[in-house]
Amino acid sequence: MAGYMGNNLWVDLSTGKVKNEVFDEKLYRDFIGGYGVGARLIYSRQKPGADPLGPDNILGFTTGPLTGTVPFGSRYTVVAGRSPLTGGWADANSGGDWGPALKFAGYDNIFFTGVAEKPVYLLVTENGAEIRDASHLWGKDSYVTERTLQAEHGRDAQVSCIGQSGEKLSFISAVITKRGAAAARSGVGAVMGSKRLKAIVVIGSRTVPVVNTGAIVRLRKEHLDAMRATSQTGESFFVRFHKYGTSGGAVRSAHSGDTPVMNWGGVGITDFPDPSGLSGDLAIANVDRSEGCWKCPLRCQALLRASSGEGDYEYEAGVRRPEYETQAAFGTMCLNSSSESIAKCNDICNRYGLDTISAGCTIAFAIECYENGLIDKSDTGGIELTWGNHRAIVAMTEKMARREGFGDILADGVKVAAEKVGKGAEQFAVHIGGQELGMHDPKFSVLRPEAGSAAARYQMDATPGRHTAGFGPGSFHTHIMNSSGLCFFGFSGGSTDSGKYIGGYLNAVTGRERSWDEWLKCGERIANMRHVINLREGINPLKWLVHPRIVGKPPQTEGPLKGITADIEAQAYWNLGALDWDRVTTRPSKKKLLELGLEDVAKDLWP
Repeated sequence: MAGYMGNNLWVDLSTGKVKNEVFDEKLYRDFIGGYGVGARLIYSRQKPGADPLGPDNILGFTTGPLTGTVPFGSRYTVVAGRSPLTGGWADANSGGDWGPALKFAGYDNIFFTGVAEKPVYLLVTENGAEIRDASHLWGKDSYVTERTLQAEHGRDAQVSCIGQSGEKLSFISAVITKRGAAAARSGVGAVMGSKRLKAIVVIGSRTVPVVNTGAIVRLRKEHLDAMRATSQTGESFFVRFHKYGTSGGAVRSAHSGDTPVMNWGGVGITDFPDPSGLSGDLAIANVDRSEGCWKCPLRCQALLRASSGEGDYEYEAGVRRPEYETQAAFGTMCLNSSSESIAKCNDICNRYGLDTISAGCTIAFAIECYENGLIDKSDTGGIELTWGNHRAIVAMTEKMARREGFGDILADGVKVAAEKVGKGAEQFAVHIGGQELGMHDPKFSVLRPEAGSAAARYQMDATPGRHTAGFGPGSFHTHIMNSSGLCFFGFSGGSTDSGKYIGGYLNAVTGRERSWDEWLKCGERIANMRHVINLREGINPLKWLVHPRIVGKPPQTEGPLKGITADIEAQAYWNLGALDWDRVTTRPSKKKLLELGLEDVAKDLWP
């Protein structure tokens, strides 16, 4: 099967057994790869009700047919049957070199069950896989873990691991590769830590088979030419994105209404009048060199030189430059305009293995609790958690990463923290289904109709709160992209003709010669598969509470979003109908499930 290696590892950490399985080609044909294949397998093989941090919760590391085969094909997805944050389906996407390296070692996916007796890591090479002792790595941060394993296995070894936050089962912990490429959302780091699985090391040099190399070369040229020709604020998208990454728009977004402000309760132009500390030029001021994921022509990441220690913030050379979501979460959300403190918080999160979005949002929640007298210095260990106090933000982020003092209260995100703080703290806990939201205000999409159902996606996607997700028929292409192993940013800025580029790459690699509509049907099948896992766990997303600040109830009285409310109910209602899902229970119709070839699911939902 072109685009795939054909081998898949199943690792029982309780027994120490590792076996290889060759999947039926129909699985790939129907679900592409990545979280599509992951969701189909987990639905079939994991019983509902498994403890998210227990032995029966399946943890998977998945790739797609475009991982390691085409430009922007660098992504892998960590999946789990249940998220400790939401109780439902979990997936988190990451780049770097790890995903392609897994393919080059001869494998498409790795799935884990059970719990190891002691800390372990998995070594995967072209000769097979074996479980090894990780006692010497337990308690180490992700940077040290990666360096140690590369010293033991060679610089070509690619490492995906957890830091101390994952070991301590923080619900907002991430899986890290390449010192900051994070599979961050859904709490997958805690699932990995619960299995005492410290890392996966992959080493390989095989080539992924493809059908039409000539077509890939032609598409690549057209694709990159389109990106270079597209202007963004008077500058080529390609040039600007290479220079700044996502950090180039943080200042503009802070005042346009795109970025949530002051724990979703403020207005940028009045509450955060000087966002200059978030400027792209400051973000790149200490850059040593750009870096890209596997063979990425855009190379939008950057590594920093060692800090000067200015502002008491020190970090070593080679740490990642903060991206937009991190700038917004630790900056705009906390009214913090100290660029060096944001760089330090980013370093802490990458080192210990925390989701920067959830971590920054949780700090903002804690600040609002402090400002309103729900907590004080006796709770925080003397830290003055006030708006804009960048030293306090850094100090509490460190405590949260280590689960020390009040940081232990915060380490599972805002929903759990609010329950522990009590005193009405839930009014400041902005989340959906337990997951903190991405840093794009859905009310802003009312000003930009092309953004679609931005509010509904936060509530209705199988992993709520995701700024990169979608909901309804408009999301099908996103599921194709994610399941294929593609990076979102490779298909922005003039290269959004999904049928031509994504469909073209898929056809050239696999030789399937499908129409774009046929690929979209796969995307629809994947959307249904992720959703029915939640339904089986008793989750109806319509019953997830949506914090009124998210949609503007009441609307803001000043600023660009003045008077705007996002009609999340109407967005959900329309898209449920378009999907042929029941508008009350959200169950897909039996007709729809049978049309998608999901006969077993139809039998389960419609006995």
